[in-house]
Amino acid sequence: MIAHVVKTTLIALGIGFLMELSNSWLGSEFLHKFLTQNLVTILIALLAINATTMGIVLTKVRDMVDSKGGANCFKSTRDQMLLSVKEQIALIVVSVVVFSIKGSEHIKDIENAELLLNVLTIGVFTYSLLVLYDTAKSVLIIIDFEG
Repeated sequence: MIAHVVKTTLIALGIGFLMELSNSWLGSEFLHKFLTQNLVTILIALLAINATTMGIVLTKVRDMVDSKGGANCFKSTRDQMLLSVKEQIALIVVSVVVFSIKGSEHIKDIENAELLLNVLTIGVFTYSLLVLYDTAKSVLIIIDFEG
């Protein structure tokens, strides 16, 4: 489980770094402004979507367990769902902390601090999209499941 979180974090930060390089090369501030104004709201909305989707998936899992048995088969599914909620809450906290630091006057004097904070911001957004992708995959797996 920890290996999955580390892998996802590295992927998200790598994409964040590449996106930040692209934004710098293009001279665009759109993504920074958009994420500054909307990231926390987007993360909360994605958490709500994830929770609703998990409710639907769990209803289907419950139906399968009731008709075929084998509740123990879904322990790892439950653990992964709990992990995704924890990840999303952590992303909300990280984004609030990053935006608080980014708004500080003390940070502006530190060399490359803006680059690091921009990479973290884009990385948080990317990580949240990867969590959403995993949730969508779980729905498709449940739909395709044949006992």
